[in-house]
Amino acid sequence: MDTDEFTITIDSLSYGGRGVGRREDGKVVFVPMVLPSEHVQVRVEKEHVSYCVANATALLKASPHRVEPECPHFTLCGGCDWQHLSYPEQIKWKAVILRDEIAKHLHLQIPGHIQAVPSPLQYGYRGHATLQCGNDPEFVLGFFQKGTKKIIDLDECPVLRPRVSEVISGVREVLRTNPIPGLHSIEVHSPQDESILQFRCRGNVHRNALKTMELMYRELDITGLSLVVFGSRRSDHVLGQRFCRYSLPLTGREVHLSCSFGDFIQANMQANTALVEHVMSLAEGSEKILDLYGGSGNFSIPLSFVASEVIAIERSPKLTSLGRVSAKKNQAGNVKFLALDALKAVTSIRDESVGFDTVVMDPPREGAKEVVKVLPELQPSRIVYISCNPSTLARDLAVLCKAGFILKQVKMFDMFPQTYHIESVAYLER
Repeated sequence: MDTDEFTITIDSLSYGGRGVGRREDGKVVFVPMVLPSEHVQVRVEKEHVSYCVANATALLKASPHRVEPECPHFTLCGGCDWQHLSYPEQIKWKAVILRDEIAKHLHLQIPGHIQAVPSPLQYGYRGHATLQCGNDPEFVLGFFQKGTKKIIDLDECPVLRPRVSEVISGVREVLRTNPIPGLHSIEVHSPQDESILQFRCRGNVHRNALKTMELMYRELDITGLSLVVFGSRRSDHVLGQRFCRYSLPLTGREVHLSCSFGDFIQANMQANTALVEHVMSLAEGSEKILDLYGGSGNFSIPLSFVASEVIAIERSPKLTSLGRVSAKKNQAGNVKFLALDALKAVTSIRDESVGFDTVVMDPPREGAKEVVKVLPELQPSRIVYISCNPSTLARDLAVLCKAGFILKQVKMFDMFPQTYHIESVAYLER
């Protein structure tokens, strides 16, 4: 059998977006851009001991769930994974991947059915993006091509909010005639009405660059612009505000929040609102909530309406400062923001025997490997774990379940349609 080129039937999708099948010799094969039930001819790109990675050279039988991608750059751009898969099937497979990943680590069945909450918008939802810039030989602005540092020059991106696309289009036009030397990337925050942009350069700031910034600020209706230059020393030039405001229209109350340059913010505001309301429902009736990795208050401030007291732990002083400002604006006097590392915070709380009946945690992609080892010693009654990575979520849940917690529920929220990314909420009780 030719193990370099062969035909294969795709059985499933993996976390990472690739199709999965088995070669005749039993080896697992990962193939990008193909779908379950499809029969494809492939050529091996990389052979590993227990699996191989291959690329499809011919589609012999297409899936009934294959659809035409909205974006002409889909097969090249590294931003999306599943535009060729119908949206109901995207939701189905994300729930399957999440369930399988957790079951693999916990060696047990997840209680009940994993409810999957679709995004209200399948396209035009993303309010945050980082674009790459280059001059080879003309100015280009877009996203990296899959697996490369080559920039795909994009006139438009269908997953971006219309306002984000409008801002990017205006920025592109200005920069084509008024270039900024050394510019390599642009970060855009535009969750709702207000927009802020950060331009990142290498070298030394030039007077013409500042003039270009002023031109954009004046003509593009932007709330704030930041020009960060990484040279012999970092310099930061700001026009307008360093932050933009947005709101969460929660049931019975609207919460007003802010985000700043370089901050993490959920890219899908509609899906985020549903996510926050679910977390609130799980924590309702708590006396004292510990919110770990609290950021600038996406969960902490809404949680203040369902608990007597909320302590938000966030290691970034800038984010905790934004959180305090937002707490005042929302009259959330029972929220306290502390600029502390999460592990140091839970260790200190354990040593001082401070009690919390509920812990809410939203760690980064790498999860909370060390924190969950200490967390059971705080003896909370409930833990609400928000995750953007099924693998690290499953690993951490295994630790918590071994320490005496029971996994009661897992719910998935589709924060990133057209991609393999999975946002979920796991609820545990002691």
